[in-house]
Amino acid sequence: MYALVSDIHSNIEALKAVMADIEKEKVEKIICLGDIIGYGPSPEECIDIAMERFDIALAGNHEWAILNQPVGFSYIARRAAEWHQKVLKPGWFSSSKKKKRWKYLESLQDTYKEGDILFVHASPQNPKEEYLLRSDVDEMIQDFSPKLKKAFSLIEGPCFIGHTHTAGVIFEDTYHFFTPQELDFEVSLEKGRKAIINIGSVGQPRDGSPQSSYMLLDGDKAYYRRVDYDFEQTKEKIFANPYLDDELGKRLVDGR
Repeated sequence: MYALVSDIHSNIEALKAVMADIEKEKVEKIICLGDIIGYGPSPEECIDIAMERFDIALAGNHEWAILNQPVGFSYIARRAAEWHQKVLKPGWFSSSKKKKRWKYLESLQDTYKEGDILFVHASPQNPKEEYLLRSDVDEMIQDFSPKLKKAFSLIEGPCFIGHTHTAGVIFEDTYHFFTPQELDFEVSLEKGRKAIINIGSVGQPRDGSPQSSYMLLDGDKAYYRRVDYDFEQTKEKIFANPYLDDELGKRLVDGR
């Protein structure tokens, strides 16, 4: 059994709650689909847990932005990324721990594959940046979504993603976006059936629930898990940080 996490976004309270939930299961491997950092108030603590506990970790658009430049980010996201750079980027006399964190971010890979299962942060054709959205399904029905068609052409079976912070599944043969609730929180992985499976976000869910979202992958089944955490504590940390917009804290309360 594998645990799949994504979009932690420097939310240590959420990450600790999810890790505690994972501890209850017989998990062989933890795979992170990117965006360990960004937006939130606790990047160093989250990276430390990632280095210690994650077996595979992929690069998201926020890792890329912090290692390079936050191109194309909103004002709020860019300000948060610039603060992350200030906190994380080592100088000549920085501690070995700080340098180790930066090297870890630089080492993150773009994709990971086991058999016919692909793991990426965003999409098969653009692993760090492209958004595969619920609205793309409607466009696909109208024969107007090259993004989804291209994505399905590049995979052999299930493809697990994050990035949008909205959990759900798109099967190639149904032209429908299934919420976890519609699937009773369980996804059957049939051989040869292509699916884009968004595992949701640990640290900044945007599907109307403040609970952290992650998945367990067990053979031909994948299960959505939702976990309560102290989002009020995270919110107050954000409010106390002049570089992080208050909106980043407010949105945690109602998962938007």
